[in-house]
Amino acid sequence: MHLGLERGKTELLAHDKEWEAVADQTIRVLWKVIPEARDIQHVGSTAIKSIAAKPIVDIAVAFDDVQSVISHIDELAGCGIMFRGSDVPDQILFIMGEGDMRTHHIHIVKWHGKAWNDYIFFRDHMNSHPDRAVEYEKLKKRLASAFPDNRRAYTEGKAGFIEKVIAETGERF
Repeated sequence: MHLGLERGKTELLAHDKEWEAVADQTIRVLWKVIPEARDIQHVGSTAIKSIAAKPIVDIAVAFDDVQSVISHIDELAGCGIMFRGSDVPDQILFIMGEGDMRTHHIHIVKWHGKAWNDYIFFRDHMNSHPDRAVEYEKLKKRLASAFPDNRRAYTEGKAGFIEKVIAETGERF
């Protein structure tokens, strides 16, 4: 299993079922450190079982008050989970990895807020609609090829597809 990618790089690998085991292990650690979280879920492309993904595990952690995670920064750091900050409105990001290598992105979000709902819905929708997942994978491959050293452009290139899927389906929590 290959896990991790240099910061800012974009590379896709075929789905690896071990990503789920790594996510489950990380989720167990998170529950021990932050038991007041409302829910913790494996999200992102490594949680979509049929498509290639960047080998970085994304986990969403839902809180009633996103800022409450701040009191756990030192304990999380002791588990190798490092505070990165807030570069997305209403979210706090933690990372795992060494040096410039990233293995996990841990997104702290509002319980049943838009980000939480979108993470869960998009993952579940992709897993239950393989035709849409293939369409998403093709887009990801084109973007990864076009932006191998610009993860921000890669991520921004996917945003329209994700928003379109969420808006078109009409399925919400």
